[in-house]
Amino acid sequence: MTNESDTKPFILDYSNRVVEHLGIKLYQNMPTNVVAEYVSNCWDADASNVHIDLKGSTAGETPQIIIIDDGMGMTRDELTDSFLIIGRNRRSDAKENTAIRKRPLMGRKGIGKLAGFGIANTLDVLSVPNEKLRSSDLKDGQKVYWLRFHLDKMVAGTSSGGRTGYEPEVIADGLELSHLPTLCNDHGVSDIYKDFQENCSNGGGGVCIHLHDTTLKRPISPEVLLKSLGRRFTVTLLDPDFKVLVNGKSVTPEDAFPAFYDFTPLGSYNQSLTASISVGSAAKDLKYWVRFVDITKEKNWPTDRAGIGVYSHGKIAQDRPFFFDIKGKEIYSRYIYGVVEADWLDELDDDVVSTDRRSVHWDTDWTEPLFEWGKANFSKWVDEFRKWKQDQAVAEAKDKIKNQPSRRRLSAPEEEALADLLSQVIPNLGDDEVAIGEAVESLTSAWIHEPMRKITKELWTKVFALTYREANQFAVLIDQLQKSLLPEAMGLAVTMAQRVSAITAMHNMIKLDKTETDLQRLIEKFPWLLGPQWDMLSANQSIKTLVKTKFKPNPDDGEWNAFSDSGRLRPDFVFLSDVGTRNEIVVFEIKGPECDKTLLRSEYKQLGRYLDIIEGVYTNLDIKGVLIGHDRGGFKAPDERIKILLWSEVLDSARALHVSYLESLLKASHPDADDARLKQISDFGGAETMELLQRLRSITDSEILVQALEEQSATSGSQSVQTG
Repeated sequence: MTNESDTKPFILDYSNRVVEHLGIKLYQNMPTNVVAEYVSNCWDADASNVHIDLKGSTAGETPQIIIIDDGMGMTRDELTDSFLIIGRNRRSDAKENTAIRKRPLMGRKGIGKLAGFGIANTLDVLSVPNEKLRSSDLKDGQKVYWLRFHLDKMVAGTSSGGRTGYEPEVIADGLELSHLPTLCNDHGVSDIYKDFQENCSNGGGGVCIHLHDTTLKRPISPEVLLKSLGRRFTVTLLDPDFKVLVNGKSVTPEDAFPAFYDFTPLGSYNQSLTASISVGSAAKDLKYWVRFVDITKEKNWPTDRAGIGVYSHGKIAQDRPFFFDIKGKEIYSRYIYGVVEADWLDELDDDVVSTDRRSVHWDTDWTEPLFEWGKANFSKWVDEFRKWKQDQAVAEAKDKIKNQPSRRRLSAPEEEALADLLSQVIPNLGDDEVAIGEAVESLTSAWIHEPMRKITKELWTKVFALTYREANQFAVLIDQLQKSLLPEAMGLAVTMAQRVSAITAMHNMIKLDKTETDLQRLIEKFPWLLGPQWDMLSANQSIKTLVKTKFKPNPDDGEWNAFSDSGRLRPDFVFLSDVGTRNEIVVFEIKGPECDKTLLRSEYKQLGRYLDIIEGVYTNLDIKGVLIGHDRGGFKAPDERIKILLWSEVLDSARALHVSYLESLLKASHPDADDARLKQISDFGGAETMELLQRLRSITDSEILVQALEEQSATSGSQSVQTG
């Protein structure tokens, strides 16, 4: 025997609470997203104009929203068979995909119609089929259909037929268009539907959505809605056949986007870049543009609006903030504002976009290639902007340095270094010109040690003003003078450590057989590499040119033909002239690693010829020559003007002299064991410098310093082992 209950068909019923979950819960307190859902419906309906009217700005009025389009409009059959079916996939209907302007449909899930219930208890849908767009399929001409939906009844009740469903209140069912004004007056909404009535004149039509009895505590700001629509759609800005107006004002780039920096190599909203990625076995096209927000103009720029928005069919699919999971670049990521258009995301068999269109399901075979493309490029975009911003900051800092009121002048290298330092400070001061000016003045003053030198000058003035009766004050002032000079002495000590490190690097450079030209360039720029005694010498190009033009090698001396085909013996030389007294010229002839290891008599004679040429022009100057190579060669050097040195002698002497100078500075300074500059000396000078200092035990009169040096030396040795 079979029970009646056993013969009932298996039917999946949909609870009316689906409206609550897909409408109220999904869009609750998100009025701009609600409006965006209806705007996308207007696009799908082939509208060319959308008018959004925000009502209720007067105190005491309940906010209302009216959305009117001039699209296809809906017939009675379309209302019953399409609009009133929740979850219908419009893209499966071939008729839906034959719009006049051939637009790709935005709608997919068939639930956007419920969005209004996230902020309204009552929703009116007013539709008039548009004869202009669909004259061929209208049998009865233009008719008015007006349905009213009450949220409380939708959630609570069922239809009279026992089905799970809801029958909306029908205000007009196929009413003649001529009755529309009277109908609007009867319901007290004549002003509200004025724009819609205009749409319907002369064979037009469309749809009007009216959200009233809203739960909004305050009306939507037109400015906020304009920005939101600009962010959620690309078509509102780029498609000339689709115009959206809010309270009569069109959505524009100025409304939609924040102020950007003038960094434009990554495209702009009206000039996108293109890319192609492999998705499965197919190539998928992308369009994108990336800009960076000028937060000096957008002082209240919220970080939740930064990042990349991914769009499909002109509508947001992955909302901001979104950074492709890039970490560690937060300082500059907060500036980024980008758009990636991937229409194919909405054309996949699998629906990869969330219902509220705020995120994409990235963990699929279809979406992962796009995610990896974005991740790889995001870092590049940020790095390009960071470099540009740094260059801009340096340029601004240079301008500030040059135009500071005090007119302090720095050398070009100093200006470059100080500008780089200031570029880290100025951006954090915003547009506070007073603070920026003070920062520039203070750092420039500190750079040239001005405050300490002013103190030192005042102390010297007091010393020389003392009389013989003020011996006790003299001792006090001398002690103060010594203290005032300590920063300069320790600064010089760090410089000496840097030089020792450079000389050691040069020694290694020679071992690695670097070219003679490399050595020349180094020595011309940094003559102290040959020893601190040459520190005041500089390259003199005019004398170098003189020798080139005056030196006429004897063709018979084939080995000295500077213009031979082989060019192997073409002379390379460095000339340094005294920039202080201008009474001495020193000519260096260096033979680098690629030359023969042994110096030749002919090289010695060549340097003598250089000196002869120079003496013939500069008769009142003392002319000297230095020949540097790897081995003296065993020949005699009768020319008293020329000194022959080996590279080993030059570098050992230069390093020893610099270390000795460093030792003297430390001895005079008596720094504390935890002085940060001792760490710099250790870091810059390296283990060899610290070892040489330990050998010079004259510094041991300061036990604290000896201990500090030993600690620093041990640290340097440990670091060298680790890095080795």
